[in-house]
Amino acid sequence: MRRWFWLCIGIVLVCGCEMFATDGAEMVAPQALKPGVIVPQLRVGVKVRISVVASGEPVMEETVKEVSASGDIVMPLIRQVHCVGMTIEAFQDELTKRYKEFYVDPLVSVYYVPMNEGGSSPYGSVLVTGCVGHPGVVSIPPTCDLTVMQALQLAGGMGQWANVNGVRVTRTFADGVRQQAVIDTERIGRRGAAELNIRLMPGDVLDVPESNW
Repeated sequence: MRRWFWLCIGIVLVCGCEMFATDGAEMVAPQALKPGVIVPQLRVGVKVRISVVASGEPVMEETVKEVSASGDIVMPLIRQVHCVGMTIEAFQDELTKRYKEFYVDPLVSVYYVPMNEGGSSPYGSVLVTGCVGHPGVVSIPPTCDLTVMQALQLAGGMGQWANVNGVRVTRTFADGVRQQAVIDTERIGRRGAAELNIRLMPGDVLDVPESNW
């Protein structure tokens, strides 16, 4: 019995406790993380180009608006429009409905401002923390194919003392369920374990802990 006890203690020490999830999340294998859904939508900080035409005349020239911290966009005449969480089509319909109170058959056009022109990603972002060059938010590109290794690279790469065998991905779902997986990035790079280089979802937290030795 004592032998088994000390064997278990040894396993915990060697693994650096990476087998246990934090904050009550369910620990799963990387490939077993439930897939999320990436829907382009208006989020805080996202910028859009908007124009309004009625009776062939511009009511509002094309202008750039940004979703505020409270989830709103302020428009001429119709004022504040709460739009966070809307698709761009739903937002366009809402603007059209409101402008119909003042104009006959208004034509409203709304487009996302691309990321390469200073816009934020309507596809969401992930948070990279821990032992990386530039901890912070990494935006998901329009291709929606942001992987663990890509996110780490965009965050400045892993630091000298990073635990490359214990990178954590934590994912929280709409129903409050949280899952966590530990990814051995060394296996991805040196052994070609591409299946571990999973695609990240909006709201994921990617944490790189420091090595214990």
